[in-house]
Amino acid sequence: MPDARILVIRTGGLGDSLLLWPAVAAARQRRPAARLELLGHRGRLGLLCGPGGADAALEVEGSGLHHLYSPEAAPPAEVRARFGAYDVIVAFTAVGDCALAENLSACGAGEVHAFLPRPPEGVHAAAHALDALVRAGLAAPGDASRAPPLPVPAGAVEQGRTRLAAAGLAPGRVALLAPGSGSPAKCWPAERFAALSALLARDGWRVALCGGPADADALAAAQAAARAAGAPATPTLTDQDPSELRALLAACELFVGNDSGPAHLAALLGRPTLVLFGPTQADTWRPLGPRVAIARGQAPCAPCAPERLEECGGRACFDGLGPEQACEAARRLTQAARETG
Repeated sequence: MPDARILVIRTGGLGDSLLLWPAVAAARQRRPAARLELLGHRGRLGLLCGPGGADAALEVEGSGLHHLYSPEAAPPAEVRARFGAYDVIVAFTAVGDCALAENLSACGAGEVHAFLPRPPEGVHAAAHALDALVRAGLAAPGDASRAPPLPVPAGAVEQGRTRLAAAGLAPGRVALLAPGSGSPAKCWPAERFAALSALLARDGWRVALCGGPADADALAAAQAAARAAGAPATPTLTDQDPSELRALLAACELFVGNDSGPAHLAALLGRPTLVLFGPTQADTWRPLGPRVAIARGQAPCAPCAPERLEECGGRACFDGLGPEQACEAARRLTQAARETG
């Protein structure tokens, strides 16, 4: 099937999208002549397109996929034609969406494979996605942690440096701190981010906060904590779309953040990345990359079961992980990065 058309359906946040990268890279290596497309959030999945990756990312909104979730589906002709044009479709779909695979087949797709989006216990999310494409015959077995670097378009680093310069951050020793995440329960306390910013500045780093529209509260809390401590204002870089965030992270020398999408992106770009884990399972969600360090709290109840994550009022997950410990971890990480080049 040298000229096969392949579609991988994966909706979800930035981190979920990026964890698909080892599987996409392995599929491209196994099927170099195939047309490989991704369907989900176009901006996020677009980061997986380019040399060694997918050919195109398609937006799920407006694709007509929603017509195919019902057991009594009667999709419009254009939807049947769209999905029937693929030789192989791999869909990461929830337990309750059992009709999707059958309806995709009814559209005329050659092969349809459906897998749960969440990995089984003890399996890394990226390894789970890679195994799914192996089982679908699209990739060879391999080590998800040894995926090639994420593609970076020409000019992206310079674009990021221009954005940093506009915020008053000269090139060299720029540290980006991301205090937000997809859930407040996963966020290291704002006052610790403010204190870490001050410690890194004393070490000679040019520090800025970064985040997207959903991180406004976390960014504001970190700035308020800095003001309360009498620290000078820290530049804040916000509202980046995924490609702009890629450029920004590609231009920094250190990233520190929670278990979040930006942490996965920084790690896959090869930037020294310190990830602060609290309630979530690092063995499952650890960002992949050559320069990643994990720092986590010492709460005996961590990691937290997903169903308890939003209910816990104690927030003791980060006990024992203070600014000094995080700063020391950052020092070790960047020292190791310098020694290995």
